[in-house]
Amino acid sequence: MNNFIVGISTGNKDVKMSAGEIECSVLNFDFIKQCNNHGAQVNIIPQQNRETINLSGINALVVTGGGDINPKMYDQNQDDTVERVDDLRDTTELNLLKEAENKNIRTLAICRGHQLLNVYKGGTLHQDLKKSGFNEIEHQKPYGDARRYVHRIIVEKDTKLEGIVQSNNFEVNSIHHQGIDKLGKDLIISARSDDGVIEGIEITNGWDAIGIQWHPEYLEDEPTSKIYDWLINS
Repeated sequence: MNNFIVGISTGNKDVKMSAGEIECSVLNFDFIKQCNNHGAQVNIIPQQNRETINLSGINALVVTGGGDINPKMYDQNQDDTVERVDDLRDTTELNLLKEAENKNIRTLAICRGHQLLNVYKGGTLHQDLKKSGFNEIEHQKPYGDARRYVHRIIVEKDTKLEGIVQSNNFEVNSIHHQGIDKLGKDLIISARSDDGVIEGIEITNGWDAIGIQWHPEYLEDEPTSKIYDWLINS
């Protein structure tokens, strides 16, 4: 029996319950199924008002997608395109990344998590890709298209991501309107879309961590399987 434990961050959402609309910590069950299918169990890590978070017993971390990161986290004023900001989630997940780096816990950062990994390392974001001139590809597809391929990505040679997926280009989904602008320290770009949007980053200082802009939890394909194999079985 595999006792490997993946910790997965969550957002909050109002859920209709017997007592009315209650704020709950929620996680897409696809994450749990994919981890289980690759031999791991899951611990859900909700938002918490704590300065530090103990990840003892956690073998790998997934920082998930969600609303926009507060631009104050990268020293910018918020423009009118920014939506669904949650300061408690920002601070919780920044603390998770700090603890994961300190303990060298293998980390997969997805979409918002990918962007937050960059912010954690001192980078900045495009608050809106269209406003920044990225109009060739529609990156902000509706959730109805979450399980469909939207565009391809080009993977940089000799990167960790290339070693994981064993491919230099493949199709991905796309549910985001923001993207990485200035790259943070200890990071390299591992993938881009054809219009130049950064779709993959990875840490270079010894911490086993990558960020990807797409949502593998909605896909059942070979790159997704290989990413989970890296996270859990490598």
